[in-house]
Amino acid sequence: MTDRAQREVRATYPATRTLEGAGVPIRRALPPPNGRYDLVDPFLLLDDVELIPGAGPSFPPHPHRGFEILTYLVTGGMSHEDSEGNKAGVGAGGLQHIVAGKGMWHGEEIDVAAGPMRGIQMWINVPRAEKGVDPRYQLVDGPDVPVTRDGAATVRRLAGDGGAVRFARPSMYRDVTVDADAEVTIEIPDGWQGFAYVIDGGGQFGSDGDVVGPWTNAILGTTGDLRVVTGPGGVRFMLGAAMPIGEAPRWRGPYVD
Repeated sequence: MTDRAQREVRATYPATRTLEGAGVPIRRALPPPNGRYDLVDPFLLLDDVELIPGAGPSFPPHPHRGFEILTYLVTGGMSHEDSEGNKAGVGAGGLQHIVAGKGMWHGEEIDVAAGPMRGIQMWINVPRAEKGVDPRYQLVDGPDVPVTRDGAATVRRLAGDGGAVRFARPSMYRDVTVDADAEVTIEIPDGWQGFAYVIDGGGQFGSDGDVVGPWTNAILGTTGDLRVVTGPGGVRFMLGAAMPIGEAPRWRGPYVD
């Protein structure tokens, strides 16, 4: 526990169901359904994907420009190929980080031999002045992701300070599992904003103890630390927080200018 104030939860809502790629069903947790991108700036999109072998094509080659992409495999595996000549396999617990920059294409397919796949893909914006950089690709194997034990929480540090990947913005992106019947407080710098998306279990989040269950996103305020209280089932959630850019994104399909 810390002596700092507790961070509020501004809103909670269930992820919406839609299709992506070659008709792959997903749960979309960002952007918020009210369209208030400014409440989660610089985070653009958060998709929760579950695939089973034999379900057909996954994500054929497609283009992007103007932001960063982090794909995290909770379970299973996938193959990757892009226009920069990168070919890679991503396994359970692994990450792939793409800086789309001035433009590139990429495609992914499920690794049938690895069984059912669950992946969380997040898009994070960059300032308009930095969108023309050269594209880059980074693969991080699951065992190379830093893991810490903070009180009753196990934290996989995916990106940001102390994480496996560095974003252009000051930020943090974590996979957090809190034990059953526990209480934890997670430090977040004041001025940063973001989300806590529950992928398993449930708990009470924030200063008012908002109850957040599976496939539900909690939009966080900008000051204080995040308090999480769990019941018998514990909770696992994706935590994203970052310094806002303050620029409204110009959406052009798979491009953000």
